This record gives sequence, structure tokens and C-alpha cells, in this order.
Amino acid sequence: MKYALPLTLPLALALAACNKPAEAPAADTAAPPTSAQAEASDNSATAPEATPSVAAETGVKQSLTEGVDYLVIANGQPLQPLDGKVEVVEVFAYWCGHCAAMEPLLHAWQAKLPADVRFTQVPLSGGGQADVWARIYYAAETTHQLDKVQATVFDAMHNSRSLTPNASQEQILDYLGKKGVDTQAMSAAMSSFSMSSRLSQGLQFANRSGVEGTPTLIVNGKYRVLGRTHEDQLQVVNTLIAQERNAAAAP
Repeated sequence: MKYALPLTLPLALALAACNKPAEAPAADTAAPPTSAQAEASDNSATAPEATPSVAAETGVKQSLTEGVDYLVIANGQPLQPLDGKVEVVEVFAYWCGHCAAMEPLLHAWQAKLPADVRFTQVPLSGGGQADVWARIYYAAETTHQLDKVQATVFDAMHNSRSLTPNASQEQILDYLGKKGVDTQAMSAAMSSFSMSSRLSQGLQFANRSGVEGTPTLIVNGKYRVLGRTHEDQLQVVNTLIAQERNAAAAP
């Protein structure tokens, strides 16, 4: 079932959306207000399998078509000052099956990025349970445990089913602790003053970028990538990177 995702509504309505890029680039939402709903949604749409070898071969598209490959974001702004970089941002959610499928592709793609490209992930936030998971991500990043936590959470959510979208913060940290994560450091980071700022920044970016679902890739705050498969999306990103680089170098 497909829903629109009006991110300009109150924070409680900024729910997770799991895009199906193999179909039309619309928002196919799977909100986590209840574990039963989330589980039903996850079971009803199996994420496409992804292998790093496919991403490693991802190139560029010969030409792009606005409205098919990407959308121009009106008055769009990057997440961070560009400082001579080309910025690529992925807005994602841990409970999104397509985000889980995209993850290994992104790892392989990121490993080949040139020095002038900055890749940043932004967890979907907006109040309630979404903020719990966003705090997990930011705390893992702050405590330099992101690789471990990212892989563990995606596996627990989509493979072993050890965690549900509505797991409490205590349940999540307890599980991560059993997997060798320093959860004491993470807990402190999750309750830090700067955490609220990170959540707000991420939500504002998603709002002004017109994010309707996850995963969503955004280039330089100007282009929201569509595409029909995850591989196609990365090809679009690569092409936009080249265009932005050339535009910056032009006299």
C-alpha cells in the first residue's frame, strides 16, 4: 500500500517510508507505530538482494532525464557547507528493508569515491520511535563504532529478527552490548546536549529536500535521486557528481 509522506506535518507524523525503486519513484511507506504493522509491512515487500560486486561496477548514465532520474529541489541546500566537495547524502531508516539492501551497495560504492566527494548518511527522524533509532546512529558515529553498530542493527532487524522497529532504547543497547558494542559510551552520547541539534538538523534537511521515503539520495542539496533500481540510483548519483564537478570547474 502506498501513502504520501507529508514531512511538514507534526513530528509524530514524520514516519518511515521504504521506497521501492524498481517501481515508480513513489513513497511506499511502512510506518512503525506498532510492531505488528512494521512486521507486516516488512513481510509484504521483500527487499531486493544486493551484492557489493554489482555496486563496484556501477558507472554513469549517458544522459539524465529530470522527473525520471532526478528531481530538482526548489531552494535546496546541502546538509553541510560544501567546501569544494560534492556532497551526497542518503536519508535512511534502519527498519526499511530497501535501506538494508542498499547498504552493501553503498559500502562498495563509497570505497571508490574520489577525495572531492563527501558521503553522509542521515537517519530519518521526526519524533517518537524514529528518534530512538536516529539517536542510535548518531551515538554510534560519535563514539566511533558506526561500522559495528550499522552492520549489527541491520542484521538484527532484517535477518535474525532479534530487534523490532519498536524496540526500546534499553532493548537496543542491551542487544548491542551483547555484540561487543560499548553501550555505556553510546548511552552517554544519546543523552548529550548536541544530540537534539543533530536530530533537528537531519529533520530539517529531509523536510527542505522533500524526502518522501527511504532510502533517498540527494546530491549537493540540489537533486533528489529517483531511479528504478538501487544500481540505477547510484549511476544517477555518479552522473550528477560529474556534472557538479564540471560546473564548479567551469570559468
